[in-house]
Amino acid sequence: MEKSLTMPKLGATMTEGTVLRWLYRPGERITKGEPLLEVMTDKVNIEVEAPMDGFLLKVLAQDGDVLPIGAPLALLSDEAATQASTETARIPFSERIASTPAAKREAALRHIDLQVVASSGARLPLTRDDILAFARQQADTRKEGERTLAPTVQATPLAQKIAREHSVDLAVLAERKPGEKLTRADVEAYLQQAAHAESRVGEAETVAPPVPVAEVEDETIVALTPARQLIAQRMQQSSSTTPHIYLDLEIDMTEAQRCHRSIGQHLQAQGEPPPSLTALIVRAAAAAIALHPEVNTVFEPGILQGKDGIRQRKAVHIGIATDTERALITPVIRNAHQLSLPAIASELRRLTLAARQGTLKPEEVTGASFTISNLGMYGIDTFHAIIVPGQSAILAVGKVTRRGVVIEEGGNARLEIRPVMKVSLSADHRVLDGAGGSRFLHQFKLFLENPYLLL
Repeated sequence: MEKSLTMPKLGATMTEGTVLRWLYRPGERITKGEPLLEVMTDKVNIEVEAPMDGFLLKVLAQDGDVLPIGAPLALLSDEAATQASTETARIPFSERIASTPAAKREAALRHIDLQVVASSGARLPLTRDDILAFARQQADTRKEGERTLAPTVQATPLAQKIAREHSVDLAVLAERKPGEKLTRADVEAYLQQAAHAESRVGEAETVAPPVPVAEVEDETIVALTPARQLIAQRMQQSSSTTPHIYLDLEIDMTEAQRCHRSIGQHLQAQGEPPPSLTALIVRAAAAAIALHPEVNTVFEPGILQGKDGIRQRKAVHIGIATDTERALITPVIRNAHQLSLPAIASELRRLTLAARQGTLKPEEVTGASFTISNLGMYGIDTFHAIIVPGQSAILAVGKVTRRGVVIEEGGNARLEIRPVMKVSLSADHRVLDGAGGSRFLHQFKLFLENPYLLL
């Protein structure tokens, strides 16, 4: 019996994965529990295990493909195959049954064997209409036999409208979400998946001539790594779909540095490592977010019966942009608003080490509701960061610089040399106005200029 292997959900917030490489070739025997392929999600590589004993019949997703959860990856068989059947399995179905690319794509999405469609009397080459007709015939047969048991497909009006416009069978989508109402996002995800599958089939059948690249003696072309491809995709998505607003502020770090040194000396006297300045920044940001929860939100189109809405998060999960040899990775400090400064410092050290060793787990790089990017250690005074998709704000932190500051006390003013740090908040203007972002920044500034309020 054949079985479809689909993209698994490897993390709580995972929506898609990148196929890195297959560990088996079509026709080879597979063993349940053994790694079958490698998938990258949120810049973490994970091995997907074979779900059964049998054979890998056909690979449907190639190295580098980015696919949503539930997209078909391969066809497996649990039957004891002879040498003849193994050789047959190595022959792609597309070469055995004459069919159009659209027919192959539709058959792959619906897990329909083209041989079965051809055996039912359809004329070759098979078209997408043949596949849809066969699927309707199967559905009618099931309804006749299980009329009293067949559930009614529940879908929002907008989801029904989009499905009608694009000839999408909602019954197929309902099988993926039993007992749940289908939304606009479900239909759009299916259409995106279908378009990707069709383009992949077309590329496989029509090999385009290579684009000539001018050879220059002092230049080298380097292929993007999967991690860099993911970063490029997400940053382009954010910059093109999210209206950014930027708010800059200077913070007097005199008391923050004094508090940081004092706590560090106390911990070192107890044989513990001192906290980094980044840990203090995380602590201040988490406390400020707790007082201004509008920062801890995300804009979600079509979330309310097809209408746009804002998701308000209660837990503060802060991502810390971390540079590694492989790529820029953002490990997440969960429930940062509930952690003390020493606890944040300890978790930050652990996550940073795991990021640089490549041992982070999927749940340690997903689910951030707010991100901090600190480039102060590289000598950067100020910069503007791009918001991470799924969030509404990111805080860019520059280096601490000593410069003249005007101090006003009792009607008098004097000039002092003090440590100053520049920060910039990039915010989604659909969620945060300038006033809301400013209130958060001034609260953050208050905590760093009076850090003992955090202890």
